[in-house]
Amino acid sequence: MARVLIIDDVEIVRKALQVGVERLGHEVEGASDPVEALELARLNPPDLAIVDYRMPGMDGVAFFGAMNHQLGERCPKVLFVSATPSEEVREKLLPTGLECSGFVKKPFHLEELWKTVREVLAS
Repeated sequence: MARVLIIDDVEIVRKALQVGVERLGHEVEGASDPVEALELARLNPPDLAIVDYRMPGMDGVAFFGAMNHQLGERCPKVLFVSATPSEEVREKLLPTGLECSGFVKKPFHLEELWKTVREVLAS
């Protein structure tokens, strides 16, 4: 069982992700605010962070950078969930030197989420 942190500012999406990941048998903690999520990650680093790319205040790439800076080697794998094309997210990640572990396109099907989470955690 893995520990998964889910960050999405839209409650219904966050809840859907949470239920989906819990059905795989993983422990899930969710946050709507990236600052709150950073504190949760600091207190108990997850194995995987599922991050919304577009959030008010701090986008997913900025969150990933802050989490990586804060946790260093303990930084979890990051899976982005977004309606934004994965190429745009990868382009924004390039100057940071960070690499995410995968993408799930919104709207998503649970089967796609499950497959991607399994693959990321197995890698």
